Amino acid sequence: MASKVETEELIELANQAELDGNVEKAIQYYNLAADAGNTDGLASIGLLYQYGTGVEQSYQKAIEWYQRIIDAGDVDGWYLLGTVYEDMEDYTKSVYCYEKQIEEGGNCKYTAFYGLAKAYRFGLGKEEDFPKALDYYQRAAGNGEIAAMVDLGQLYYDGNGVKQDYIIANYWFEKAANSYNGNHLAFGHLGEAYHHGLGKEVNYDKAKEYYGKALEAGEENILFWYGEIYYDEEQYGEALDCFRRAAVEGNQFQAEAENKIGMMYQFGEGVEEDFGKAVEWYQKAANNGNAAAMRALGAMYSRGDGVEQDAGHSAYWSLQAAKLGDVIAMNNIGYCYGNGEGVEQDYVAALAWYMRAADCGDEDAMNEIGDIYYFGNGVEKDYSIAKEWFEKAIAAGNETPLMPLGTIFYYNDDFDKAMELYLKAANDENTYQHIAEARIGDLYVEGSGVEQDMAKAVEWYEKSAAHGYATAMLSLGDIYCDGGGNVKQDLTKAKEWYEKAKDAGSEDAEQRLADLS
Repeated sequence: MASKVETEELIELANQAELDGNVEKAIQYYNLAADAGNTDGLASIGLLYQYGTGVEQSYQKAIEWYQRIIDAGDVDGWYLLGTVYEDMEDYTKSVYCYEKQIEEGGNCKYTAFYGLAKAYRFGLGKEEDFPKALDYYQRAAGNGEIAAMVDLGQLYYDGNGVKQDYIIANYWFEKAANSYNGNHLAFGHLGEAYHHGLGKEVNYDKAKEYYGKALEAGEENILFWYGEIYYDEEQYGEALDCFRRAAVEGNQFQAEAENKIGMMYQFGEGVEEDFGKAVEWYQKAANNGNAAAMRALGAMYSRGDGVEQDAGHSAYWSLQAAKLGDVIAMNNIGYCYGNGEGVEQDYVAALAWYMRAADCGDEDAMNEIGDIYYFGNGVEKDYSIAKEWFEKAIAAGNETPLMPLGTIFYYNDDFDKAMELYLKAANDENTYQHIAEARIGDLYVEGSGVEQDMAKAVEWYEKSAAHGYATAMLSLGDIYCDGGGNVKQDLTKAKEWYEKAKDAGSEDAEQRLADLS
């Protein structure tokens, strides 16, 4: 019988042989150690067969070696046996083994708690029971099981079955990261926490530190997030290097990295602007299912950037992105259907896509829905529904519908509210600034909600006319043509404004000019 020292030496020789790739020699040494009563050797051989490391994978042989551990009186064989049955998807047997491990005790007791946590969480050999799963996760993690710590952190990070809490998530990630050999997933999550301020104050140096640890631990998926930090810091060369390294098959963030490279070429960030290369990278990302890249391709085809302008291709890629839940793309395809760009005009489809985007909280979609009912595009004109959607859009931060909402109040004879909304819309940021200014002029001409004041009307019409609005130019011509109130008749000015209105496209101005002749 070999001594304890000798068996430990055999295990060391076996480990070295395995590292050297000489699995046959490793198995010989493990066998000798096992014959001498060292169950570590039995476990090591079982693992080789379980995962097919240097030998043909054989669950049955793994089971035989793990059973020998149990037969030798080492209760930790129950956990190992359970893992094989779990890999075989024989969950009834895997759960039985985990429960036997817990019953017998041993070094793997709390690892078996982790096995049961997964069983209750996903309904694998046990009826799905999240509270029980959470209890087993906590018992396993509380007793040093690193995988359980990471899973617990992930549950709180995602808010999956528990209230989302980044502080608790980070607590478990830090426990795992500070364990005897750390954990690549925990390092990565802590990097994200410092990167994005998730339960931690934003600290790019700390984020880089943890991302670096994750990378050193073999977590190549972290390259994308590493690149994101450099990108945020406008260190585009380093960012591009990380994205290129992440844009490889097998990387979890391959498509995201490809999309980011496309963006950098599109906007000339760290590289010379090149729409052709941008399209090339967007296409790669889109082919790998990235919705943002699909949307970007739609925009490139719409404008003809790097490709021949093609409304059909633009609509196609916008639709693909929208189907994957990209809210901006939902708006884009809604616009395509509403205007018949690249697809047959279909107001019903347009409204449906705008509704989906609005359900996601998109303020632009809310405004578009309001417009559809305001103008009666494909639906019966309904100011009540339009008003509801315009108010939702404004409450969400979109001030574009201030002017049409004001007009709805105007038609309902609420001139004070109309004036309030027109005044808010009459600013350089609003799409309808020129129309709002003209509407204010109308209120002063009519004396609706304000004292009639033709001079103030002229002031507002001139503001609108300065923005190129032909209707305001026509109104100025009418005021000077007729005179009245505190503005004197001036046919010369009237003619000047009618001429400007005509040049701006007003057909009514031509008739006015003819009447003056």
